[in-house]
Amino acid sequence: MTLVDEVKSRLTIVDVVSDYVALENLSSRTPKALCPFHDERTPSFSISLEHDSWRCWGACGVGGGIFDFVMRADGIEFKEALEKLALKAGIEPNLRDDYNTNRPRGRSAALHEVNAIAEEFYTRQLEGAQGEEAIAYLESRGIDSRTARRRGIGYAPAGVNSLITYLKSIGADSQAVVQAGLIVKGNDDTWRDMFTNRITIAIRDPRGNVIGFGARAMGDAQPKYLNTHETTIFNKSSVLYGMNWASDAIRASGKAVVVEGYMDVIAAQERGFKNVVACMGTTVTSQQLQTISTVLPDDPDNPPSIVLCLDADQAGQQATLRGLQIALSEFGRGSARNNTRSSPIDIRVAGPVVSEHGEPKDPDDAIRNNGAEWIASIDQADEIIDFVIRSSLSRHNTATENGLDAALNEVEPYFESIPANTIYERGKLSWLGEQVGIDFDGMIHMLKLKRSARETIQNASNPDRNTRRTPTRKASRTTPSFLPARWEYELLACMLRYDYAIDHAATAEPDHFIDPVRMRVFKALTSAANVDECLARIQGDDEALALVNQLKEFSLSPTAETIEDQATIIQIAERCATRTHEEYLIRNKKREVQLAKENGNMFSDEEEVTISVQTNLKINKLKNPQQAASSH
Repeated sequence: MTLVDEVKSRLTIVDVVSDYVALENLSSRTPKALCPFHDERTPSFSISLEHDSWRCWGACGVGGGIFDFVMRADGIEFKEALEKLALKAGIEPNLRDDYNTNRPRGRSAALHEVNAIAEEFYTRQLEGAQGEEAIAYLESRGIDSRTARRRGIGYAPAGVNSLITYLKSIGADSQAVVQAGLIVKGNDDTWRDMFTNRITIAIRDPRGNVIGFGARAMGDAQPKYLNTHETTIFNKSSVLYGMNWASDAIRASGKAVVVEGYMDVIAAQERGFKNVVACMGTTVTSQQLQTISTVLPDDPDNPPSIVLCLDADQAGQQATLRGLQIALSEFGRGSARNNTRSSPIDIRVAGPVVSEHGEPKDPDDAIRNNGAEWIASIDQADEIIDFVIRSSLSRHNTATENGLDAALNEVEPYFESIPANTIYERGKLSWLGEQVGIDFDGMIHMLKLKRSARETIQNASNPDRNTRRTPTRKASRTTPSFLPARWEYELLACMLRYDYAIDHAATAEPDHFIDPVRMRVFKALTSAANVDECLARIQGDDEALALVNQLKEFSLSPTAETIEDQATIIQIAERCATRTHEEYLIRNKKREVQLAKENGNMFSDEEEVTISVQTNLKINKLKNPQQAASSH
C-alpha cells in the first residue's frame, strides 16, 4: 500500500475539513459549512460522506478530496499536503523507505504514487458534472457511484490535457508521470493525456498498489478498451485484475475462476464471489497461470483447480482454446513445469450460462442476472479435453471433409496431455469417434496423421525443437476402414509409389480434391516426370511433404497389398481417380442447388431435378466412357 492509500484509509473527509471549518448537520450524509475559500453568508460548501469528497457550490465551484482541500486551504503543494496528512494520521513519512527524504526514492514507489494521484483525479471527474454520461453507463451495468469508488473506477475527461494540467499544478514527479504512461507524446511532439473521454479502471498488484489503468471508450470509439502501456511495474501478460481482492479466497477455497474482463470481476466481487480474477484480454498467459499457482494450496488429498470462464462469443471461445493450450503446457498431465507441486492443478472450462432464448451470456450478465446459475456452470465445468471436443464439433460441420478436418486439427494437440495406452485415453478416443462416426482404430490413425503433419511443420520452423511426445503407436501400412475421402489418399499413394500409375489418373483434376494439400501433391505428381521431380517441386511446402510421408505408409486396397502387379495398381488408380471426379460433381451439384436457394426464392423443385439429372448424366459418362461414346 502506498503512503497516499494509507493516509486515505486512516482519514475521512470530515477528519480533515473539521480542522478548518465548523460543519453543520454532521448527522446527515452531506454536512455543510461556509466556504473557507470565499466570503459568503449562506453555506454553499458541502462534503459527501459517501464519496469522501468536498465541493463548493457557490462562487468557487471547486472540489476534490482530502489532499486537494489541504493544498488549497494552506497554499501548499501535494508533497507537503501528503506529509502533513500523514502526520495527522499517525504515520511518520520520513521513516518509510518509499518516502525517505534523506535518500533517493525508488522508481517503483514513484510510479505507484503518481498512479494513485491519477486514480483520485479520475474518481473526482466521475463524481463531477462531466461524469454524468459515464455514471449512466456504469449504472446500466449495475455499478453505482459508491461501488465505482470502492472498485477504483473513474472518468478521464474529454480534454487532451486535463490530467497533465492537474499533475503540473500539484508538482507531481514529471519523470514518473511519463514512465507510468499517464501521458504520451503526440505526432506533433506535444504531450497529451493517455486516456480521454473514457471510463477508467485502476489496476492493482496483489499488495493493492495502483500499477496501471484500463480505460473503456464512451460511445462507439475504438478501440473499446485501452490499457496502460508496459512499464517497470505493469506487464499485462503477467497481471491478473482483481488478484488483490481474490488471493485470500483462492487460497481458502482451493479454486480460482478466471474471467475475461474488468466488469466480470467487479460483478463477481460485489455479489460475494471472491475467488474471481480476470486475464484482462482474450488470452490466458502462462505467467498469469503461474501467478495463480503460487496462491493455490498444495494439497494432494484435495487437488486445487483453475476454472476458465471466458466470454461466450466466437472470440471468447477461440481465446479459451488458446488458454487451454497454455494451461496444458504449464500444468497438464506429465508437464515438467508442474514438478514443484506435490498436488496437480485441475484445469477445467465452464460453459456459458444460456438465456431463456438459448443465447449464451457473458459472465458479467450471468452473474448480475442469476448468480446461482453461474455458480452451477462453474461447478459443472468440463475437463479440458471434453470441452475442446464439444467446442470443436459444434463449430465445424463434421459431415463434410473440410469440417471434420478442421475439427480434428483443433482436437489433436490436446490428446498429447493424456497418458497414452490408458483406459482414460481409450475412453476419450472412443467418445470422439462416436461423435463423428469413426471407429477406434480409425480415430487412432487419423490423429496420428494429424500429429505427424503438425510436428513436421513445427520442426521445419524450429529445427532445434524437441517434440515433447512422439507417436506412441508404430507406423504401419494400416488404414482404418472408414476414412473420409479415402479414395483421394489411395489415388495419391498409387501415383507416389508407382510412376506408371500417374498416367492412369487422367479423369481427375487438381480442383477435384477436397483438401488443398492433397490438391497440391496431385498437381505436383501429374506435372512432374517422376516422383523425384515431384518431391523437388514441393520442397518448402511443409504440409505437402508431411502428406507425402504419410502416403508412404498408407494401406492400399487388400488386393494390391498381396498382388502388387501393374494391372492391379492401374485398376486402383483409375477407380480412385474416377471416384474423386464423381465426388467433385456431387459436391458441385449440392453447392449449385444451395446457392440457387440462397439467391432467390423462385428456385423450383423442377429446377433442382434438372440439375440432378445433368449431374447424373455426367457421372454415368464418367463411369462408362465407351457406352457414352456409342450413344452418340
